[in-house]
Amino acid sequence: MPPKPEEGASKTMVYSLPSKPTCEELYGPYPRAIPIPSLDKDGSTPDASMIDSAKSLWDLSGKVHDYRDSGTPDEWVPRDGRLVRLTGRHPFNVEPPLSVLNEYRFITPCSLHYVRNHGACPQLKWEEHSISIGGPCLAVPFDIGMDELVAMEARELPVTLVCAGNRRKEQNMIRQTIGFNWGPSGVSTNVWKGTPLRALLEKAGVSSTNMEGKHVEFIGIEDLPNKVGPGPFKDEPWGKLVKYGTSIPLAYAMNPANDVIIAYQANGEPLQPDHGYPVRLIIPGYIGGRMIKWLAQINVIEHETRNHYHYHDNRILPPHITAEESLSGGWWYKPEYIFNQLNLNSAISQPDHNETLSVAKNIDKDYTVAGYAYTGGGRKITRVEVSTDNGVNWNLAEIDRKEKPTEYGMYWCWIWYSYKLKVADLVGCKEIIVRAWEESNMTQPMNPTWNLMGMGNNQVFRVKVHLDKTASGEHVFRFEHPTQPGQQQGGWMTTIAGKPDSAGFGRLLEVQGEAKEAEPTAAPKKIAGKKYTMAEVEKHNTEEDVWIVVNDKVYDCTEYLELHPGGVDSITINAGADATEDFTAIHSMKATKMLERYYIGDLDKSSVKADNKDEELVDANGNKIALNPKKKTPFRLQNKIVLSRDSFMLDFALPTPDHVLGLPCGKHLFLSANINGEMVLRRYTPISSNYDVGCVKFVIKAYRPCERFPEGGKMSQYVDTLKIGDYLDMRGPVGEFEYLEKGKFLIEGEEHNAKKFNLLAGGTGITPTMQIASEVLRHSDDHTQLSLVFACREENDLLCRSTLDEWATKFPDRFKVHYILSDAWPADWQYSTGFVDKALFEEHLFPPADDTYTLMCGPPVMLERGCTPNLVAIGHSKKKMFSF
Repeated sequence: MPPKPEEGASKTMVYSLPSKPTCEELYGPYPRAIPIPSLDKDGSTPDASMIDSAKSLWDLSGKVHDYRDSGTPDEWVPRDGRLVRLTGRHPFNVEPPLSVLNEYRFITPCSLHYVRNHGACPQLKWEEHSISIGGPCLAVPFDIGMDELVAMEARELPVTLVCAGNRRKEQNMIRQTIGFNWGPSGVSTNVWKGTPLRALLEKAGVSSTNMEGKHVEFIGIEDLPNKVGPGPFKDEPWGKLVKYGTSIPLAYAMNPANDVIIAYQANGEPLQPDHGYPVRLIIPGYIGGRMIKWLAQINVIEHETRNHYHYHDNRILPPHITAEESLSGGWWYKPEYIFNQLNLNSAISQPDHNETLSVAKNIDKDYTVAGYAYTGGGRKITRVEVSTDNGVNWNLAEIDRKEKPTEYGMYWCWIWYSYKLKVADLVGCKEIIVRAWEESNMTQPMNPTWNLMGMGNNQVFRVKVHLDKTASGEHVFRFEHPTQPGQQQGGWMTTIAGKPDSAGFGRLLEVQGEAKEAEPTAAPKKIAGKKYTMAEVEKHNTEEDVWIVVNDKVYDCTEYLELHPGGVDSITINAGADATEDFTAIHSMKATKMLERYYIGDLDKSSVKADNKDEELVDANGNKIALNPKKKTPFRLQNKIVLSRDSFMLDFALPTPDHVLGLPCGKHLFLSANINGEMVLRRYTPISSNYDVGCVKFVIKAYRPCERFPEGGKMSQYVDTLKIGDYLDMRGPVGEFEYLEKGKFLIEGEEHNAKKFNLLAGGTGITPTMQIASEVLRHSDDHTQLSLVFACREENDLLCRSTLDEWATKFPDRFKVHYILSDAWPADWQYSTGFVDKALFEEHLFPPADDTYTLMCGPPVMLERGCTPNLVAIGHSKKKMFSF
């Protein structure tokens, strides 16, 4: 009903039309965008009053920064410490934790929006920056400053930005791509405000006719490294430094339905530095890599841009194309493989990775599964489906559709969905799967297809469901995501069992097998006429000067010592010697190729003479030492005792009854054998020590073939076949850790001191921790205290338990032990069950202190997922942890 005219007013009828709601009214209030930097590795943050009083990020600039940015060109930019860094300290490439996206849902705080930077963040000033609008196809080129840009007509709308590499780590778990490890949070949504590109082009005289073949080129201000050389365009060769740029068809740019804008605000505030301040390009529905930040030029040209990064980034090549083939075959310049429009994708954010749900407390309740879905081209997400039986049945989720379509019917944002799942249905459920559909009736594939850049990864998202038992005996469902972003550990795809059968380039096991068979020996560059005698090589046998021989080639490895992942000892043990057998036994094709850069010449084979002389080594006390770090020594098996269904104790005789082994406490040695024509070399720690004269003893678990490891453990199965009287080659010592006395120990030669050791052992990982405990308890004047947590699958796997219990009884003030079983335990079991966790460590380990260190040995999954994160959670520093 029209409003009544006011008393005494004109009889003219006046109608009030409802105004269109603003974006802030539709989608606000916007979340606060003040970053909270981490000031140190322990996660300390600035004083709360500083954060609370800040009106914007700029109020913190120059006052506080994240510790990881110290000493980098980006130290001036305040950044949130919660963001997961994917490429180290610099450049800044980050994504928020999935739990953060789940918390905020539709609109992401600007300070927690994902970031993809190729170099340093430019320090630009609003009043000085301008955009050049030009190119050969423009009638009226011009430059425009920021104030003038803001004075033009504005367009404001929510847009979801997605990195083309979102979920790439899943691809890297199949086969390494040429990109770094994005998790599923390379996606965020802001409300962007800017000037329509169409308005700028019309101001420059562009019309909507005669647009065929023409493109609009966008160039950023950065100078970045050239990846490949001069490029294929002879009239426009690339230099050593190139700008980051791209282009879109002019017809696409001029279509108002596509909403291409030159943005200067996000969520009602000026852009933050990492998001392109003061101005950037937004192309809704496109991948983030096309949305140029720190925009400096807009050019209308007769053809697709010839910018370096437009071609050598953001491509989805066929799965069989390798890095070498991509260059030799010109694949980067084939237009059909460009990645512009986003493809359909979804992920599960709830439950989170490693989240647990009590079975008993929730069995009669519902659990809400939640996550996001997005697509490109302005298309609408029409449905999301959830399955708990590997796709036999699909159930519709509820969509929370916040976004209002544009006047052209376009959808530029993600949706968030939820599905109420009966907890009882999780019993027997192996995984929760989600897939989305969009209005073209396209859905996500069930299986991945690999590509060289790892882009557009969009197979259905799977969360594994495990039924676990905690240390307190409570049964819980534990949820496991495919991967964790960056260098974070965990995820079911990180295991061999988690790999797909194929991903577009053949069956994975067959391809890996072929690669292994084709593995070449080192093919180093030739240095004409340079030959070395063995006597010359043998002179270079110290840590400061390390030469080795592999396949009659001589390598100077001195510069590589600190980089070697196996530690310095693993190389210096071969210094001045022929390391062919040892190297080929434990190194991959990649390592073989890396060796080439250290090649210095060839070995003069005529200089190699048979050495029949046995070198006799002695220790500081004059005892004859059995181990030789430079050569293998065969030891005879003199006794074998079966300890459990798959574990046994082996007792080897040293060369004479008067010999000691010569292995410092905490070190280990190599066992080597020719197994089925292959030289196999493995590290082991004996349970005996230099106090056991004339013998060396090992406790070993035989790893049988299984689904995850079809061949089983080669060395462990081999030694299980040894009979009394058989010989086994050994060499050492090696290792980064050495216990000296009274709490004093070395890590890579650096001295440390401890009053207390927490010892964590899993399975046969008991041997190095037991060796150290034995050394401490042997000396009554060593008052170092020890607390051991020993984890196994079942009671029979608790090797040497009688000895450990004896120590706990005999030395109650110096040694305590607690056991935990994961798979099975007797009815009268008095210790823990399930998996190691925070509560277990708080109860049974020494608390964090400057004089407390933690030593660990066990399966990687136990150390990476169970031990380290829970130790950190209760305050232990990673600097005071060591893994054997």
